[in-house]
Amino acid sequence: MKSSGNKNDKANSNGKKEKGKINFFLVFLICWLIVVTGFIAWFLLRFNDFAANYEAQYQDSLPYHTAEAVTARFNDHDVDYIWNNMSSKPSVTEFEDDSVVKDYIASLLEGKSFIYTETDTSREDEPEYYVKTEEGLLVARFELEEDKSVNLPFGFKAWKGESLEFYTAASFSANISAPETYTVFVNGVALNDSYLNGEVTPSELNQYVDPYAVIPGTANYLVKGLYKKPVVTAKDYLGNYCSCIYDEKSDTYTVGFIKDFEGKDELSEYAINFTSTFANYISQDAGANALDKYFPSGSQALSYIKRNSSRELYTKHGTVTIHNEEIRDCIVFSDDVVYMEIYVEQWMQMYWGSSEPEVIPTDAHVYFVKINDKWVVGGIQY
Repeated sequence: MKSSGNKNDKANSNGKKEKGKINFFLVFLICWLIVVTGFIAWFLLRFNDFAANYEAQYQDSLPYHTAEAVTARFNDHDVDYIWNNMSSKPSVTEFEDDSVVKDYIASLLEGKSFIYTETDTSREDEPEYYVKTEEGLLVARFELEEDKSVNLPFGFKAWKGESLEFYTAASFSANISAPETYTVFVNGVALNDSYLNGEVTPSELNQYVDPYAVIPGTANYLVKGLYKKPVVTAKDYLGNYCSCIYDEKSDTYTVGFIKDFEGKDELSEYAINFTSTFANYISQDAGANALDKYFPSGSQALSYIKRNSSRELYTKHGTVTIHNEEIRDCIVFSDDVVYMEIYVEQWMQMYWGSSEPEVIPTDAHVYFVKINDKWVVGGIQY
């Protein structure tokens, strides 16, 4: 009885001891899990920040950002940027300078918006883009290269413009026709023979002054490669500025002979006297040799006039007077050759019909030449 009671007391004593014992492994395991979970959470947060930063840096390093910046210059109409970054400047003729090309570029940019597209030949290591209007008209092409002066995180590349080609077209030209003795200027620069478009064309009018003088031929000039419509001027053989007429349909500038000269009044009076005498000669109201003083010796033109048989058949009439004399045109070919169109009227009293005189107009086209400082008739154009 006594011994059994001792066993129970011992069992109770052991039970109390086991119930108060701490399990360190379990505590360690829990702490380890907490630490690992915290580390994983920290790592994931850091990795997420790294991945986000990596992606942001990658996106920022893509070359299209630089392409957008270049295109923005076009939308800002920044001609100086375009000009300074062109890999090869457009060539200009001696008649223009760089400022004309810049104005040309500005005119192409004005009032337009631009976008960029990647070219078919663009590569990852050499990006290449077109600049075009929103309507699709190509105006430029540019390439990018790595900007090694900029160090980006993660070894990404920075980009900068390598070359820019603006599509320019020198589409203006000048076709000019002028007397060979005149000086022609394009934008204030005198043309020399290197701009002749073919040989000088002899004047067909020489038939009226040969063999006493020569009418200057026609020089045809061609100037190409201009970025702006040119200003064409000319000086006559005396060195005075003269008119230059532009024909839009034929796109040709024509420099005509001058119409005035010193001594025109004296020659005009001489021309009217000749034409009046000529009209009276034809109507047999002037003597057989009345025209001789107006022609050089041996003149073939005078010979033709005297052989005109119609003079002999002219209707008989009474008194003749000259009225309404007029110089209708004058062309000065040189100091020694002048053309005049002279109009006079013969008021001829007829033997029949009305008492009012018959008006006979004469419109003469005469080429005067100066021989030994004296004007004579070189020829008549009928």
